[in-house]
Amino acid sequence: MALHKLSGQSAEYVLTRILADAIDQGWVPPDACSVTRFSQHLDSEAQQQYSVITEAGEYFIKRIPDQPGARDRFAAEMKSLLNIIGTRSVDTAIPFGTGVVDGYCYLLLNHLPLAVHGDWYLAGQRIAHLHNHTSEEGYGFQHTTYCGTTALNNQWHSSWADFFVRQRLEPLFKALEAKGEKFTRASVTAEKCYDMLSGHQPAPALLHGDLWSGNIGFVPDLESSRTVVFDPASYFGDAEADLAMTELFGRFPQAFYMGYQKYHDIPAGYQERREIYQLFHLLNHALMFGGHYVQQCRELMKRL
Repeated sequence: MALHKLSGQSAEYVLTRILADAIDQGWVPPDACSVTRFSQHLDSEAQQQYSVITEAGEYFIKRIPDQPGARDRFAAEMKSLLNIIGTRSVDTAIPFGTGVVDGYCYLLLNHLPLAVHGDWYLAGQRIAHLHNHTSEEGYGFQHTTYCGTTALNNQWHSSWADFFVRQRLEPLFKALEAKGEKFTRASVTAEKCYDMLSGHQPAPALLHGDLWSGNIGFVPDLESSRTVVFDPASYFGDAEADLAMTELFGRFPQAFYMGYQKYHDIPAGYQERREIYQLFHLLNHALMFGGHYVQQCRELMKRL
């Protein structure tokens, strides 16, 4: 087995150290320390990802430097995953725990074999069932969550327009300005979005929060396929916000939307609100990656 090098240490050594810590925490059985095979799916300074086969079972491990906010990010991801699991609507990886080993945070999950293509009609139904789980507390979430590396203000609010504009759009405008990206139409756009959402009080649905094609997959099966979502940034909000994300970076197959509408209506006016919700994700990408996302934001803001 070829061994990758991480700061002078083999990947097998790093993975064994992580699994040993998980054993010490009581999350996995002792045989999890016996690694028989692994493969690396992501290798960058920001994050590494591995699927690991052990004598005790198969696991998926994410690993990031233990910098400010890193522990909170993985803790928030766990909380989102557990909320989704609790709905029994759509499958996702079970989080065993998160910890710190040798200056790196890790998140340990069960491993699911995933395919890119599957039953998109059923996937639409599963996401509709997720969205049918609502909160009586309003819009928000019981914890801070993260979309990428961006912390989200999930303080509970009774007004959807206030929540989305004041706790989603405006913080990103401010963060981008702090990085030197000034949007002259920021305040005008924020108020325009507020006016467009004013009076729109959808049921506070449990959202995935970052539902693009890279965060959904399928567990292959002889008869069908199980829909799996991952990397969530959950909160309770307008279900249309998830749908808007499915159309931002390459639209999901039409079968998905047909399956979705079997159990959850797409209200009139969605086409107008869609770009407001997509603006949030474009602003977040502009904040994290810069480049052409900044220009995409400017172009979308002109259309609103």
